[in-house]
Amino acid sequence: MCRTPYSQSNKSLLFVEKIISSGKFNVLLAKSINTNKQYAIKAFQKDEHSNYAFLQEKRIHSSLSHPNILKYIPEYLFEFDIPQYTVIFTEYASFGDFFNLILDYEFSDEKLIRTYFHQLVKGLKYLHTNNIAHLDLKLENLLLGDDFQLKIADFEMSQNISDESMISGGTANYRAPEVWTRTCKNFFAADIYSLGVCLYTLMTGAFPFFEENDKENPQLFRFDTFIERNEEFWSENESLLGGKINFSKSFKDLINKMLSQDPSERMTLDQITESRWFNEPIYSDEELKVEMSKVLTL
Repeated sequence: MCRTPYSQSNKSLLFVEKIISSGKFNVLLAKSINTNKQYAIKAFQKDEHSNYAFLQEKRIHSSLSHPNILKYIPEYLFEFDIPQYTVIFTEYASFGDFFNLILDYEFSDEKLIRTYFHQLVKGLKYLHTNNIAHLDLKLENLLLGDDFQLKIADFEMSQNISDESMISGGTANYRAPEVWTRTCKNFFAADIYSLGVCLYTLMTGAFPFFEENDKENPQLFRFDTFIERNEEFWSENESLLGGKINFSKSFKDLINKMLSQDPSERMTLDQITESRWFNEPIYSDEELKVEMSKVLTL
């Protein structure tokens, strides 16, 4: 447990309780000594690469405010310092990320998945309306807040659409083919592809395609089947899932159009919100609280 020095300022004093996640950048759980409220702290080491990521994330995240975007909290509110790191403060999403949620709990309710997809689309539409592409959408970057609302997080790879070239390489199995091959020109279309992968993975607990990063023979396994023999792809996947899911035509149509190989042929967010599957029933916020309370106690 790491405590900050005592201060007589009006800033909230924080101490670190634990590491929430470790990877390229550690995320810490901290509590205010003044109020007992918990916060998340994303820590960037002070080196050239991490400094760029910190500045990029702070520049973009600090400009955002939406119910489905993880809340950025200004650093001047806190008394906290780790000398070897620069840090970003956010709200703490106590239920964690959707990748671990679908591993730990039963997400078999299509209406529940559609409800969270609505929230994800709302958050992404807010970003795109502000000319920002996320460029690293994945279940690990989708968090569940205390209010059972989905929160999009992690913006160090995000860019303004006015940027001439993409800096992000995305994340394997979520990224669009053109991101993988470093030929991406349409940042929004790349987000739509990753959005489709997130939806498919929420529904099934599995990726639709897998990357093989063999330098001699790089492949996106099963993507050829999806493009060239689409019905075969869907029937094979139903078999691989042990018959637990029978994909509806409206769901298949939506995924097919979001994961198009040609970025110019992918659905836009407006087209997604007009699709048949999207407009099937969802839970109200009050119903969602009841349903998620059931899910998280299973």
